[in-house]
Amino acid sequence: MGNFDFSMINIKHDSVDKDYLFYGSYYRGMLGRNLKKRFCIQKDSTCETCVVSDKCLYMLSFEKYKDSLFLPYVINRCSDSELRITLIGVFSKFSEAYIKAFERELKIKRAGFYDPFEDAIQNKQLILNSHMFKEIKARDTFEVEINFGRFKRDSKVLDCDKITFYDITKAVERRIYLINKFYGKEDESIYINEPFEAKMLSCQYYNIKRYSNRKQKSMSIPSLKIKFFVKSTEALYKYFYLASFFNIGTNASMGFGQLYVY
Repeated sequence: MGNFDFSMINIKHDSVDKDYLFYGSYYRGMLGRNLKKRFCIQKDSTCETCVVSDKCLYMLSFEKYKDSLFLPYVINRCSDSELRITLIGVFSKFSEAYIKAFERELKIKRAGFYDPFEDAIQNKQLILNSHMFKEIKARDTFEVEINFGRFKRDSKVLDCDKITFYDITKAVERRIYLINKFYGKEDESIYINEPFEAKMLSCQYYNIKRYSNRKQKSMSIPSLKIKFFVKSTEALYKYFYLASFFNIGTNASMGFGQLYVY
């Protein structure tokens, strides 16, 4: 399961007056702008020439990891008026700073920490560890739903009928492995080698609207939603439940590859 810390912040706010299915890039742009406003101490300098860029939370959580698979957060929109951001590794200690960054542009009603074991929001800061998920109540049958922008195997984008549950399992394995590699407390290989039986329940194509705050316009992105029914050992469920808080596939940090386990 790896050995890495993470914290999940839930922010309830006034509804955003834009009708978009995908808000990841919108929230991410908001986060970057306001982290920079909050932490920049050399207004007349550039980030490239700044002498404290290696200690700036904006640089560490936004620019340094730009266009990387290993961003230290995952942004998901829970509803029209609810945002969840998962902070990974040492970044889980800076939850207050991230909340303050969103306060500049969102009218926040309540900000708290999501506890997946109680399925509740609490006020006290909660830092979880991946080891804790070894102890969750497991299931030997479950359903999985994933919303992708696209899904690749060997650098080739796959259609619905080509995606297998084995592909999904390998994506979960890779996501947990990479998070642990870059943010974990110990370096270890992670292999999901549990036997399973899986049946594809549905797969549908649809377009989502992505809003670019920088370009001030929306863009249409082809996407797919895929569902599986799974019968397996109890251990497999634990991996999928853990991965459901981090998304899988490309652009996971901005809300793509959301994984739901039922």
